Amino acid sequence: MLKIRKCDLNDLIDLQKISRETFQATFGKDNTEENMQDYLDEAYNSQALTQELSNPHSAFYFVYHEAKLAGYLKLNILDAQSESMPDNYLEIERIYFKKDFQHLGLGTKLFDFALQRAQVLEKQYIWLGVWENNFPAQKFYQKMGFQRFSQHHFVMGDSDQTDYLLKKKLNFE
Repeated sequence: MLKIRKCDLNDLIDLQKISRETFQATFGKDNTEENMQDYLDEAYNSQALTQELSNPHSAFYFVYHEAKLAGYLKLNILDAQSESMPDNYLEIERIYFKKDFQHLGLGTKLFDFALQRAQVLEKQYIWLGVWENNFPAQKFYQKMGFQRFSQHHFVMGDSDQTDYLLKKKLNFE
């Protein structure tokens, strides 16, 4: 059974823990330990996550599979988006799952949830960034109908990396 629940400030500790765990599991092998630790300490410290949780244009969601916290999603609109985008865009900034919950179809279900939120918010596009070397994620997003429209730099310590920006036009009737 799948459950999706919106996070609030009471979820700060759990959000911090799953954010650090899933980011490191996803990108740790491709970055130096020092760069990874510096990034985790900067991006997922209590102050940074509190600001993100308090932003009215951002929303975090926990996803539970069989009553266990499996992953999370972060959506942004308007000025909370990580890149300047038109008002009719919704960003999936983060979508991560713990290793034990990957390849269970949960990503597709969470993506469908993001589409539902886009429809409720009357957005015409959904977009995200994906690391140029994260081929499994790129394949998933291509399957979901995303197309590359730009790229930006992502700095991880002393490593300058490239994220591809992908978008999908939404056709709600």
